[in-house]
Amino acid sequence: MSRFSISRIRHLVKRPMSDHLDALSWYYHQAEYFAFTRRHSLDFGGFVPREELLTEFAESLTHSNNYRPYTNFHLKRLLREALNTGISFENFVDVGCGKGHPCIVGKKYFGFTNVYGIDFCEPLIEVAKQNLAKMGYENVFFSVADATVWKLPEGNSLILLNNPFNEVIMERFLVSNLEHFRKYRSLIAYGNDFYRSTMYRLGFEIVFRSNRYGHSILQYSGSPTH
Repeated sequence: MSRFSISRIRHLVKRPMSDHLDALSWYYHQAEYFAFTRRHSLDFGGFVPREELLTEFAESLTHSNNYRPYTNFHLKRLLREALNTGISFENFVDVGCGKGHPCIVGKKYFGFTNVYGIDFCEPLIEVAKQNLAKMGYENVFFSVADATVWKLPEGNSLILLNNPFNEVIMERFLVSNLEHFRKYRSLIAYGNDFYRSTMYRLGFEIVFRSNRYGHSILQYSGSPTH
């Protein structure tokens, strides 16, 4: 056996068991994602630079981030953490839904009653609708919308943000929907949570955070009436 192989084995043995379990889970979720998308001919992939996103909302485009799909592994971990809070959600909302992967996963694997996906890029929403048509799910709604003025639906909602925009749009989205957060026990599942300081400033607090994966669950700190 070569020195490289021995060194590699020693390195693997020294790694925490949690690392090995995470690696196995990652490969499982990747295989699941591949099989699911191929079986139904779904298009969730691709990377679109911000400059190439097509939208009529010019200012929001200025403060947006590149389109990059959320991995199946991280998405499911984050949603499970939100459901572990024990809150019953009437809606699952993906702000910056792109081609619709989280919405379809939310319906298929987590059974959310009502699912809403919004994005300011019409071509991405068209792909999301095509993906939905192949699955035939009911109560899943995709629409072209600007997050700065779009209103969250009534009822406890789990809102996914996979870092779709910077702190400018984040603040406008939250301020526009503060009445919703005051009224309901809604949570924000924030993937790649770079701008969470803006959320703290507006009265949101951490319910759960993973430093390892860079995602968090946040809730408005005011007292909900429902």
